[in-house]
Amino acid sequence: MKYKSSIALFSLRIALGWLFFYSGYSKLTAVGGFSAKGFLLNLHGPFSAFYLPLAGNPVVDQLVIWGEILIGICLILGLLVRFASFWGIIMMFLFYFAGFPPVHALLVNEHIIYILIFIFLMASNAGHLWGLDKKLEKLLPQFKSLMG
Repeated sequence: MKYKSSIALFSLRIALGWLFFYSGYSKLTAVGGFSAKGFLLNLHGPFSAFYLPLAGNPVVDQLVIWGEILIGICLILGLLVRFASFWGIIMMFLFYFAGFPPVHALLVNEHIIYILIFIFLMASNAGHLWGLDKKLEKLLPQFKSLMG
């Protein structure tokens, strides 16, 4: 990979990692705590019946917070990038379908863009660029599919 492409890929990984980390951290440290209850109770799309019972569930709130934080840390460190990206894709699909159809977009909103970035990070071995995946892969080659 050319140097400029490497810088761009590394920057994309770090930026998305920071976005996720900070989003989770701000929820974790929010005055009064974080709850997805308000969001979930106001859903009106075709999948709202799936999401409404999750409103006010503290386990769901903690999964969102810690999912975002851990995905962010993994991307920033270049650690288990494929594994973190897989869970990022799952999270973004869940967020996408929670608000389906998108209110401010025609089918493609920020969640779809994040999914595409995660797919790109998985396919391009982004964790090997100034990340821990390359070193970890040498130590634990049996877990290669989770790294990259």
